[in-house]
Amino acid sequence: MGVTSMLARWASKSVHVLIVGVPGWDESRMLLEAELDRRGWRVALSPADADLLAVCGLPGEVLGAASDLLWNQLPGPRTRVSVTTPVALSALLDAAVAHLVDDSWQREDARARSRPVAAEDPRPNTGEHESMSHEDMDHGDMDHGGMDMPTPGGIPLAGGGDDRDGLEMDVLNVSLGPVLPHWPAGLVVDCVLQGDVIVSAGARLLEAASAPKEVSEKAVTDVTRGRRRIIRLCDDASNLLALAGWQTAAQNARRLRDDARRGADSTDHAAALDRLRRRAERSVLLRWSLKGISLGEIGLGAGTNTGTATPDDQAAVDIRHRLIGWLREAAVLAGTSSGRQSPAAGDSDPVREAQDALEALPELLRGTDLGTARLLIAGLGLDTAALAQTHERTHD
Repeated sequence: MGVTSMLARWASKSVHVLIVGVPGWDESRMLLEAELDRRGWRVALSPADADLLAVCGLPGEVLGAASDLLWNQLPGPRTRVSVTTPVALSALLDAAVAHLVDDSWQREDARARSRPVAAEDPRPNTGEHESMSHEDMDHGDMDHGGMDMPTPGGIPLAGGGDDRDGLEMDVLNVSLGPVLPHWPAGLVVDCVLQGDVIVSAGARLLEAASAPKEVSEKAVTDVTRGRRRIIRLCDDASNLLALAGWQTAAQNARRLRDDARRGADSTDHAAALDRLRRRAERSVLLRWSLKGISLGEIGLGAGTNTGTATPDDQAAVDIRHRLIGWLREAAVLAGTSSGRQSPAAGDSDPVREAQDALEALPELLRGTDLGTARLLIAGLGLDTAALAQTHERTHD
């Protein structure tokens, strides 16, 4: 018992957290990520790697069921929290640590999990969710739900189909999301694969139960709008950099995002953003990692997070140039004394543009492999908070 307690307390100093993002609740996720960085905790890549399941926001029925399924896949010792407010977040995580090192609680949890159930859930297992990183060439895990075929043990069986050369290849139906690191909150992409190539895809959003309480529009100043834009640009840049395998730059972008949330000095903040932009422009490895990955000729706007000052029309859809454009725009915004929102972002409808981007995803992903698909989705900068507003308008 003494050894078990000692090991549990040692493990609690570096907790691995699996984050479930809910559309519209990005602020809660960012607050959690900042606190994890402060504590030296790590974001888990899959349920098997996690000690703590953190649901950021109030998920709707389908996303809540997916969260419960992920919870069932976490090995012990384990615990879970719901992050919906910045108030007492540190105390919430302290309580989670207390659960992790509570031998009696964990033993009872293990006994409850080992009890036989009356009948097996007839729904297909949605599988584990792992991230893709160019550092370890693991191109993501897949949700295996929604297939009209036998799934023994939750593992989908492959069918048959002709490839582009007319030869028969196995066809597999998989779903990416809704819980993957550096992935838009609530997004599910249902794919048909031949080998590792996506031959067709469909995209959908799992809704939140409710949106967070918004600040009155009258209380939102130009400075606030500009800061929100910087936060989002840095957040999307961090996701793309992480998936491209440049973890140091991704952490830097996330730190600059958190600095913007805290109202950092605009001059120093702008200089730091510009330094990161110059590093991204000079990086040979980043150029190689993102070489040839383009968003094609889909319509791009603020809802898809274009950034500013891209060199030409072709560069505007190249995700490396889009990344540089995001960082350039963030630096420009941070450097303005008033913090005004950029004209490109202010004169557009992010809700409409986010919906257009979602509709463009199936064609965008067709013919790509899973790793490239992850990078394309990150490079799109899909605003699922705006998509959540689209769903709210539909239901009103």
